[in-house]
Amino acid sequence: MIIRRLNEKGIKEFARFISELRKGGKLNTPTYLLTSDSESSELDFLLDIDEVNFKSRFEMGAYLAERLGSIEKQEFIGDAGFWSALALLWFDQLCPTKSDGSRSPSMVYNYILSEKYNHRPRHAIFTTWQLVEKYSDQVRFLLSKKLSVRGELTEQIMARQYYLSCEGVIRTASGLYYDTEKETFRKGAAGRGLGSVSRFVNWLQQLEVNYDLFTMAPHDLLQIMPKEFDRFRL
Repeated sequence: MIIRRLNEKGIKEFARFISELRKGGKLNTPTYLLTSDSESSELDFLLDIDEVNFKSRFEMGAYLAERLGSIEKQEFIGDAGFWSALALLWFDQLCPTKSDGSRSPSMVYNYILSEKYNHRPRHAIFTTWQLVEKYSDQVRFLLSKKLSVRGELTEQIMARQYYLSCEGVIRTASGLYYDTEKETFRKGAAGRGLGSVSRFVNWLQQLEVNYDLFTMAPHDLLQIMPKEFDRFRL
């Protein structure tokens, strides 16, 4: 399918659809918006997307990173119509229908790219692509679940958007919490116990008072890491 961008009318229709679902409505996904000339328009570049059922958010991010790799980022990086169109295209995977025909969508800004700084990182497609495009395999521990599951680890790390730009932080977290054999995060990582991701984030918040996390490499962090994280260190 050749991807187009939703225009203002298309975005409003998509938002209305999500709002109706959140009220308990049982509606078909309005994928016609993606091809309608009154609700969408052509991009300045060609993007052909296959019909793919992704096993995980990471797989989706890797697919997009590959497809967008040769395109100048300024063409799409802040384009709400583009990212919202992708969320609509894969909406049935992001928000599957239950046995009774109902759905449980997240907030609208999880599917429609917001202009608000604090909401933008919540977008299911945009943020997934950003993480994989920047860190590749290092973010598997955050994105190992299916598309409809955001996950506790993502919520914890995303609580401070600054950490997403700190390569040392992300690579350290990946080394601690990713189980390469099971291809998901390690047992106990998503809990609240010693060494868990929530404790890791709390430690980072204390650390950044005196350290510049943006410049710290994984070995810098590991050297001063409290012993409670030893259970996850190899």
